[in-house]
Amino acid sequence: MSRQIPWTLQCSLLRRYRLLACSCVRTILAAFFVCILVLPALAGPSRPWQGASELQELLDRLNTLGSILILGAHPDDERETMIAYFARGRNLRTAYLSATRGEGGQNLIGPEQAELLGIIRTQELLAARRLDGGEQFFTRAIDFGYSKSPQEALSFWGKEQVLGDMVRVIRRFRPDVILSRFSPNASSGHGHHTAIGHLAREAYDASAAPERFPEQIDQGLQPWQATRLYWSPPLFTRAQEEMQAMRADRIRINTGEYDPELGASYAEIGGVARSMHRSQGMGTRQRKGDAPAFFGYVAGERAERDLFEQINTTWDRVPGAERVKILLTNVLASNKTGNRDAVIEGLFRTHQAVKALDGPWARRKEQEMVRAIELASGLWIDAAAERWDVTPGSEVELTLSAMNRSSAWLYWEAAEVAGTVTRNVSIEAHHLRSNEVVQQMVRISIPEEAEYSQPSWLRRPVTGNSYQIDDPGMIGQAESPPPLSVLFHLKGPDGVKFTVRRAVIFRWIDPTEGERTRRVEVVPAVAVSLDNSSRIFPDAQPRTVAVDLDSHTDNAKGSVSLSVPAGWMTTPASLPYRLERRGMRTTLVFDLHPPKKSTGGTLVANVKLGDRTINHGVREIEYPHIPLQVVFPRAEMRVERVDVKLLVKNIGYVMGSGDRIPEALEQLEAEVTLLSDEDVTSGELSSFDTIVLGIRALRTRPGVLAAKERLLGYVENGGTLIVQYETLSRRGPPLLLAPFPLTPSRERVSDERAPVRLLHPRHILLQQPNAITGKDFKDWVQERGLYFMTKWDARYDALLASNDPGEPLRRGGLLYMRYGKGVYIYTGYSWFRQLPAGVPGAYRIFANLLSAGVAANK
Repeated sequence: MSRQIPWTLQCSLLRRYRLLACSCVRTILAAFFVCILVLPALAGPSRPWQGASELQELLDRLNTLGSILILGAHPDDERETMIAYFARGRNLRTAYLSATRGEGGQNLIGPEQAELLGIIRTQELLAARRLDGGEQFFTRAIDFGYSKSPQEALSFWGKEQVLGDMVRVIRRFRPDVILSRFSPNASSGHGHHTAIGHLAREAYDASAAPERFPEQIDQGLQPWQATRLYWSPPLFTRAQEEMQAMRADRIRINTGEYDPELGASYAEIGGVARSMHRSQGMGTRQRKGDAPAFFGYVAGERAERDLFEQINTTWDRVPGAERVKILLTNVLASNKTGNRDAVIEGLFRTHQAVKALDGPWARRKEQEMVRAIELASGLWIDAAAERWDVTPGSEVELTLSAMNRSSAWLYWEAAEVAGTVTRNVSIEAHHLRSNEVVQQMVRISIPEEAEYSQPSWLRRPVTGNSYQIDDPGMIGQAESPPPLSVLFHLKGPDGVKFTVRRAVIFRWIDPTEGERTRRVEVVPAVAVSLDNSSRIFPDAQPRTVAVDLDSHTDNAKGSVSLSVPAGWMTTPASLPYRLERRGMRTTLVFDLHPPKKSTGGTLVANVKLGDRTINHGVREIEYPHIPLQVVFPRAEMRVERVDVKLLVKNIGYVMGSGDRIPEALEQLEAEVTLLSDEDVTSGELSSFDTIVLGIRALRTRPGVLAAKERLLGYVENGGTLIVQYETLSRRGPPLLLAPFPLTPSRERVSDERAPVRLLHPRHILLQQPNAITGKDFKDWVQERGLYFMTKWDARYDALLASNDPGEPLRRGGLLYMRYGKGVYIYTGYSWFRQLPAGVPGAYRIFANLLSAGVAANK
């Protein structure tokens, strides 16, 4: 059973809380290089070190033919300081393979969960890689939340699939050294960590064995044996560093070395890169001085002092590359003397020499050579569309631009479009004179059968805890290729031909930010979304369902209808719509009639447009530290008819790190007010029947903790206060808001199917207004709860107990206390996951929590 909240259940509600802040081998490798070399054009803010320093760094890398692959379980496992050291300090091709995209974590910057959170964390990793110089890969495994054993993790993921994905990346990337972030022989705490640590050794051996995963061999990959496998012990404290330094069997590097070309140490660069993990609150310092990292032997050839001992990282590993070595030596010498013309001329000669060689390293360096030519010549290549949203069957005009900002002889010969449309386009060949922009307009037609530009791992429904990806070439890749890109075919001195690929973008001017760009996407002609991702019907009365339509084309007209579960009915059966211009929006409202008995299912909105039926929307995810992302959720809603009563009306909600509980409570016909810091510190709290603190509210809203006495006074005077979990921090004491002592912990119940014991079944909180039974804990998602209390004052009542298999009962997840005339409740159970997912029992229990004060004073 999947532990994930289906991502299509999240999308339509998020607007409200959105925060802006061989030939076969050659073909596969070429597609691989397209993914990693085209996508940087779509990046967010540029790194601070570019221009001359970037060229020098790239020239040094052209002369280095070595690679290292780092293995981890989650986005924050990668150790950016090490990546910066190997990639920018040693000029090695460096990559991080994360088993998951971090979907099961919590979101500190917004309301996105599950697969939408995975989108954010994927982009945060890519933002970090743009800073530290690495590359990024993933397996198809989904982060289903905290796991306490590797056996559980591998049973949920499917051991052979995640191992096969690791082997596929190793065979494709062909690392000289593999570095595991976790011990292959011992426990690493989190079950995901331990599982990947143990699989590292298996993947190291299996990648070299042709009989293992033979389908990959049939697809053009070849077995690959890395020279050695090491692992990197954790270094969270100085004491851990000192302990590792005392071991004679550890290899040590210093990531605190200063790089004058970059103007920073690798540890400083790593600190900046790690701070890209904003959804996890991973902002960190830029460490100064020595910053050691240690490595322990696992398999392969032992090294004495350096991970790359006895590994040839020069052009000597490529047959016939003697001339390339000489040419690159001359290019490096010319660059040091500032002879730009000689650098450009030498790069073209080297490019021609490399192009004549065979093998993966030659192909990789050929692409790097093109980037070096661009930097040295100031070559500017651009492909821009007249709009960002193109629809199947439409036409779009592209502006292709090229400019040579050097004295080198450059000639633009031809162009072709790739991606959703693949064809040559007619252009006029041009000599690119120095500092003159050449522009040419072309029109292309988007095929009627074009797919929406959904990320490859979200194109098929998730099954279990793994993504389903049809194209083997996309397994492991961090992103899908751009829907549209243009190949510019050019010639340089002596007729040397080369190709520059650019993603097609849309460019506009923001009055406050200046010029901005975004990727062109293939979108539905009419995007459809629902007003909620799940709806609870607490009685048999009909309620309205709003269907939002957004037109991405002109003159769209047709009808909209709702597919509903058996026993449910909509009135009217369908409604007409007409959207005359692209960009127009409209909302259609249906009455949804539930049955009298408890039942549920999935409702889907269907838009008829000509002979097409559309049931997907367009969801944008925008934060300032990552490029704007677009996904296409299905227009569906979970609907549940469940008997649930609520005794209160006015609820104040203090939003923490972002959740969707307020919308869920409105489905119970409560009036929910989002409270500002000013409301909490000086507003009139007595107008609220209940006040709820969202997850992490004390950590993200310091003003709330400052109002502790006011909030406890509110309870004393008859109010109900519900405090949801706070995370523990290594950087300071726990944050608590409670009338009497509580001892927080990291205890959790990660199995959402774990039985829950009602410790006091007749307690008023479990009886009024809804009689709670074990059935109310059915069909929970991802987990029971987290950050339970381990000790509490005797005046609290512990009402629930649960535990993961083999562990003691955890009783500190729901604590109740009468305080003065009111009620105080602490809860670590994961309501922020259950309520948006439409779990019926979670609504019944939470309604009791909200009603606790009224019920107690009846």
